[in-house]
Amino acid sequence: MKTEPLVSVLLPVYNAGEYLRPSVQSIISQTYSNLEILIINDGSTDGCIDSIADLNDSRIRVITQKNAGKSAVLNHALQELSGTFYAIQDADDISYPHRIERQVQCMLENPELAAVFTSYDIILDERRLAPRFTGKDIEECRRDIEQMRMPAADATGMFRMAMVGKIRYEPTLKVGQGYDHILRVGEHYSMMVLGECLYSVRYNYDSTTRRDWPLRRKKVKEVLKRAYQRRGLDMSEHFSSKPSSTAKFLYREQEHGIVPHFMESVLDLRCAGRNWQALKTALICLSLHPLDPHYYKPLAYFLAPVSLIKYYRSQKA
Repeated sequence: MKTEPLVSVLLPVYNAGEYLRPSVQSIISQTYSNLEILIINDGSTDGCIDSIADLNDSRIRVITQKNAGKSAVLNHALQELSGTFYAIQDADDISYPHRIERQVQCMLENPELAAVFTSYDIILDERRLAPRFTGKDIEECRRDIEQMRMPAADATGMFRMAMVGKIRYEPTLKVGQGYDHILRVGEHYSMMVLGECLYSVRYNYDSTTRRDWPLRRKKVKEVLKRAYQRRGLDMSEHFSSKPSSTAKFLYREQEHGIVPHFMESVLDLRCAGRNWQALKTALICLSLHPLDPHYYKPLAYFLAPVSLIKYYRSQKA
């Protein structure tokens, strides 16, 4: 690149424990060097900030505030940053070395984009598993937004400040703020998803969204209601006044999204001709809970003809 725009990497931290240091190191080690790394300590009490005290990098700035939640942290960072673009990095996740470089390249090549996301794998028991690497163009992302879906994991996003800098994260949302933010950005601006696995999302069972699944359900429903209201749509057809049913399988709630992720990974791997890895990925998923048929769905994706899977998905959509 002839010019390298400044990218602000926002790293919200609350009791990230042993995961913070490798997360920060994955940003320090990026092939793209023109960064400012804003680490916002949201009143952590576990000493995790001390674990990075010896990281001698002039691009790092640590900001400490009283505990106020992730929305407040991100809004604080938006007031402090100087970058042309900003990227999110969750404090227990890992970015691949070329993540920022590839996202900046996409932004520069597509000036109409407000955001670009990446495909990702998951970290489970310290193993990187189930890579996904199918991209989405502007139209596919637009359809996702219209159907109230996130095009990709919110933590993989890079945003163009000139377009979205005034769109703040909803402070009343303690969970689901990323989902809400992406829907609001996508209602006005274009997005893309890079067809590369450049980020690793950690499944941390101690996180609030994993432990307190009723809260997650409630907040996701609140995000959807907000979206329906903004769009002038009738919510009565989609939201029942009855209380949500009690979860039959607690581990399914704690592992929310893991089976669909494995299914998508198996399909991506098969389409890429990586059949042995696809089979291994399906078997890892069913090994999590061998007595639960739900965890066999990725294996079904491995065994069924790809054309049949795509037809079924198109009809379902």
